[in-house]
Amino acid sequence: MSFSSDWSHKQSGDIRAGEPLQIEYATDRLCQCRAERYGQKAWSIRVNLRFHPSGQEQAGDVSSGACQVNVPANTSRIELWFNNTDHTGCSTWDSRYGQNYWLDVKAAG
Repeated sequence: MSFSSDWSHKQSGDIRAGEPLQIEYATDRLCQCRAERYGQKAWSIRVNLRFHPSGQEQAGDVSSGACQVNVPANTSRIELWFNNTDHTGCSTWDSRYGQNYWLDVKAAG
């Protein structure tokens, strides 16, 4: 699943329950919180995932542009959103204006 800098997102192939999901994220989608400390990057972008119907939650760091998560076996949909923070307390969101992104998941097999 990729989230591009032009604010589009696209899925290539099916997402399957019980298998890994690669999330690619253009970090310039959220570029407000970019503080440095002692000359080093002091910010991160986190992807938050909620797997339905179980409600199980997981998070990953997409600050480098990508991360991989494991989709639980009983998942039929994934809800996800992104949060950019830095050490100054700055916080900004990419959540479809609070609606979050929803992905359909195929059964394992």
